[in-house]
Amino acid sequence: MSRLEPIVAASLKTQVAQNIRRAIFCGRIGLGEPLREMHLARELRVSQPTIREALMELEREGLVKRTPNVGTAVTNLSTSEFRDRLEIRKTLEQMAAVRAARAMTPEQFTELERLLDEISRQSKANSYYESAHADLEFHRYIWHCSGSEVLETTLVQISAPVFAFASLLRSAGLHDLKRVMNSHAAIVQALRNGRARDIEKAVLAHFENSYDAFLNSGAEDCRAYAQPEPRP
Repeated sequence: MSRLEPIVAASLKTQVAQNIRRAIFCGRIGLGEPLREMHLARELRVSQPTIREALMELEREGLVKRTPNVGTAVTNLSTSEFRDRLEIRKTLEQMAAVRAARAMTPEQFTELERLLDEISRQSKANSYYESAHADLEFHRYIWHCSGSEVLETTLVQISAPVFAFASLLRSAGLHDLKRVMNSHAAIVQALRNGRARDIEKAVLAHFENSYDAFLNSGAEDCRAYAQPEPRP
């Protein structure tokens, strides 16, 4: 059975990138696994230039890594690399959230609440990819509301592999989804209150609720939790 879904409509590059992204988040393509353009083109029934463009998009997100004269592989992080990304993301996300709170409109808060509800809905359905994707969209919206393109772009590139791994944590049962959901809600409340110190504390608590299980596990890298998505 193919791990990837057939491409059937227009805008092939975007669809191919989305297809590969989903396969990574679901564990059907493993962390650190090589991505060979010819094989992917044959599996998805598209041209190699389309595959190459899609991989370049995923590389800009930080989800894959291209090594000259070697090829492209899914990003895999050692525990130390994962910690580094979390520390950088935490600092930048606190900055972005404080800036966002100063500028967000009532309509933007309504959209943020909708994104929060989507995380809850997908988590209750045990949809690993969809819940991780909704999680990313929630945070990315805050980054966008900061008004800083540099912050948003940097956070996306640093964080994409972290969110892919979060999907694997959920599939391995190492995310307490209730705690994670509560910490998202606390971020929204802190943003509404607008006090910088409370916002920073809410972001910090969210990181602790989301990733402590892995960081305290002693695993050497993320592949220890790369379990395939259950199939009917």
